[in-house]
Amino acid sequence: MKSTGVIRRIDELGRIVIPKEIRRHLGIREGENLEIFTEDEQIVLKKYSKMFAYADLSSKLCEYISSAMEYGVMITDRDKILSQSNQILENVCEQELNVKLLDFIQTRENYESYSLEKFSFGKIELQGFFYIQPIISAIDCLGLLIFVKKQAYTKEDKQFAKFLTYLIANKIDIS
Repeated sequence: MKSTGVIRRIDELGRIVIPKEIRRHLGIREGENLEIFTEDEQIVLKKYSKMFAYADLSSKLCEYISSAMEYGVMITDRDKILSQSNQILENVCEQELNVKLLDFIQTRENYESYSLEKFSFGKIELQGFFYIQPIISAIDCLGLLIFVKKQAYTKEDKQFAKFLTYLIANKIDIS
C-alpha cells in the first residue's frame, strides 16, 4: 500500500475529507459512491459501480445482440468498458472512457454519428457509425450502451438501444 503522507481528522459525525488531489488522481467525482471494506486493522475505500455487479449479464447481452443484429456492442459503467461483443470489435474491455464519453454520461445525452467516425478507447481506435445511449436509472446515469456499425442507424436501431438501456437500468434498480 502506498502512503500519501496525508492525515485527516474525523469530525463529530464520523466524516473525513478525501483530498482533492487524491480524488482527481483516482477519478472519484463529486456524488459518486464508494464501497467501504475492512482488512485487518485497515479501512479500504473502493469506487463503487452498480453496473459492475451485472458484468456477466451485460457480457451475455453484448454477445446476443451482436449475433442477432450484426453490429458491435459495448456496455460501460461510469469509468470503463465492462463488456463488449467479441465478433466485431477489438478487445476494449477494461479500457477507461475518454473525455467525450464521460461527457455523454455527465449530460445524459445520446449521440449518433452520421458519417464514418473514429473513437478512441484507451490505446485502441475504432472506426464506424456510433450510436451511444446513456443507461439512466431513477437516480443516476450508470453508464453507456454503445453500438458500432458499418452503416448509418435506422429508427429501429435507435428504438432498440433505448429499450435495452431501459431494460438494463430497470434490472439494476429492481435488484
